[in-house]
Amino acid sequence: MRRARHSRSSGREQALDELFATAGLEGDPAARGVDSHFSLRPFAEGGTGDGHVEADPVNEGTVPEQLLRRAREAMDRSRRTEAIQIYRQLLTLEPGNLAGRNNLALLFESTGEPEMAIDELNAALRHHPDQLDLLVNRGAIQGTLKRYAEAEADLRRALRLAPGHSGAHYNLGLVLWKKGLPEDAADEFRRAVESDAENSAAWYYLGDALNQTGDLSRAQQALEEAVRQDPTFAKAFHLLGRVFDRMHRPTEAIDMYRRAREIGTQ
Repeated sequence: MRRARHSRSSGREQALDELFATAGLEGDPAARGVDSHFSLRPFAEGGTGDGHVEADPVNEGTVPEQLLRRAREAMDRSRRTEAIQIYRQLLTLEPGNLAGRNNLALLFESTGEPEMAIDELNAALRHHPDQLDLLVNRGAIQGTLKRYAEAEADLRRALRLAPGHSGAHYNLGLVLWKKGLPEDAADEFRRAVESDAENSAAWYYLGDALNQTGDLSRAQQALEEAVRQDPTFAKAFHLLGRVFDRMHRPTEAIDMYRRAREIGTQ
């Protein structure tokens, strides 16, 4: 669910404090083990910001708005325990507060507590059953937990609500990719980049899925787009080298491996 993503505008994985920088909700996580190169919410585009929602700015604000700002400030200062306590205060006052539930879920997910994140998203969805980005967030985290049926159900429901949601397509692609269905995964990654052409991670996984299906020419094109969007994307350069090896183009393969190593040592 993290906002950081591979693109020309955002570059490499962003720090935790950036999770609380702007307004909006997004879904996006990819699996930690499989996609450790990537942040979890980057690629779940189609929302309105960095994966968070916040109250409309008011000079003083209501008590819930003040608590929400205090929680975000606590996270900005890496005071995780304090932030959790403030979110709990907020949710005691307003159990259905969308921003509080979602942001607390993002906090738990980003610090390695996905089950607690799921609990918060479940509570949020009880109050907001058709909230698109909550569904994408929960589906994405379910995917990291290898609960593929639950993840796919959430993500397909999100796509029924918003057929062009890049984050839902991306995360559904990851689920299908992990299930060993590269052709179906490629279809979802292709739809993700149609909605968000700057998402280099989606281009990478599209290239990976196409490589698995043997469509080497299109895999090359997708991976070249991934590194065009993010010239520091070492993993994409390495996979592009493997594709060139399969295409019997050793000189180009060697160059891609070299570039991947150079980036890795920077």
